[in-house]
Amino acid sequence: MSVAGVRLRTSVDVKARSCTYLVNEINRIFYEAIQAGGLDPSEYANNQETVEAGLRTWLTTRHLETAYLEIFDPATGRVATRIDLNIAYSGTGEEAYHTAIEEVRAAISQAGKLAGCRYRVVVTTSPGAAPVKGWEPTDLQSVDHLKQHDVGKVIETAANSAGMSVWY
Repeated sequence: MSVAGVRLRTSVDVKARSCTYLVNEINRIFYEAIQAGGLDPSEYANNQETVEAGLRTWLTTRHLETAYLEIFDPATGRVATRIDLNIAYSGTGEEAYHTAIEEVRAAISQAGKLAGCRYRVVVTTSPGAAPVKGWEPTDLQSVDHLKQHDVGKVIETAANSAGMSVWY
């Protein structure tokens, strides 16, 4: 009986560490994109606790489908660039954590400087996702005028991963 308990405990710990790592790396990617675009990261920093609470809640319950960073022109509302991080609930199975940060940085740099733009974090969740304080329903803005550039899998953990696309 104790061996089964140890396995369960190890499994739970690996899943918890995977979730924490993924939340941290999503934050890192969004923060780097904001900085690379020449935007002020203070708004993101001020809302980071709320962003993390939503990401952590929906990753833990496996309801998070995609996390988006929309960067838009506030005068027109038109999206200038968007980063999509698509979540997959399967990982390496081994306790390993990796972020392809150089590939992320290279993809982000292609969008160029985005002076005067604003940004927001949006997520899509599967049905049944719990409400999280500070998050409210919204729609993604159109990216029909942009081209999607697939970066591939950029975050890998034992229990989940994220693939990235950048629209510019």
